[in-house]
Amino acid sequence: MKPEARRRLPPLRMIATFEALARLGSRSAAAAELNVTLGAVGKQLRALEQWVGVPLFEGDARDPAMTLAGRQFAQAATAGMDTILAGLEQISPRTEAVELRILAPATFAMNWLMPRLHRLERLQPRFRVSVRPTHTGEDWLPLPHDAAIRRDGFVPAGYAAEPLLREQLTAVAAPQLDTVQASPETVPLLESRSRPGDLDRWLAAAGVERLGLPRRSFAHFYIAYEAALAGEGLLVAPSLITAADVKSGRLSERWPGIAVPGATYTFVHPNGYGVRDLVAPFLMWLREELAQL
Repeated sequence: MKPEARRRLPPLRMIATFEALARLGSRSAAAAELNVTLGAVGKQLRALEQWVGVPLFEGDARDPAMTLAGRQFAQAATAGMDTILAGLEQISPRTEAVELRILAPATFAMNWLMPRLHRLERLQPRFRVSVRPTHTGEDWLPLPHDAAIRRDGFVPAGYAAEPLLREQLTAVAAPQLDTVQASPETVPLLESRSRPGDLDRWLAAAGVERLGLPRRSFAHFYIAYEAALAGEGLLVAPSLITAADVKSGRLSERWPGIAVPGATYTFVHPNGYGVRDLVAPFLMWLREELAQL
């Protein structure tokens, strides 16, 4: 590159902002990753358009589609960032602690993932993983994160997705809830409104023909789960969540031969420079832990 051409490059901040938006698909997500305001993102993008002299976006909406020129430059910007990071790794490999921010469904995070993180830090001492529980229906994209575990099937634009496992749903109850001489339609039933249909699909598999059996309904699954632990009723729940409490005797499987498939868990992370390498060791460990189920 000639010296005079190099001087014509726009400021790196403009390019980094544009690349983050192109990769993440929304200005709010780009602002969260860059730790700046939405206004600052918009300012950098407008300045970049003025610099290059051609429109990069179609219209003035908050997250407008890119023009052909914008898409072409996005590919070049991402490739350039990848090249810069690869060069830095060659001359100065990272040895400092790696901070990894993971979003995960609340009950999965608290009952399964977080109790196992000590195993990951023993295998990968430089990893520091922080887990933020999320709730069904919560807008998680603006939350700071490097990756997320989802069970709703939603993969945002600019994200890669890796399937993890599909739930197996069984019925559990506390030992003090007597179901020995009962049938599923005669015991108290518990349900979470964040998991509609799970209970009724299990009841159908159990041969219960009566529809709409009375049940206590809770806003979130972890509240329904606590009610089951307290002996208040039968709950249909993923076996990976209940396994530890079943093993300890706090819960027991009722009608254990009856199971129905539940939601599919997916690991999603933004595409682009550095992210795949950052999350790869965590994803490999996660798969190994799930394989032991």
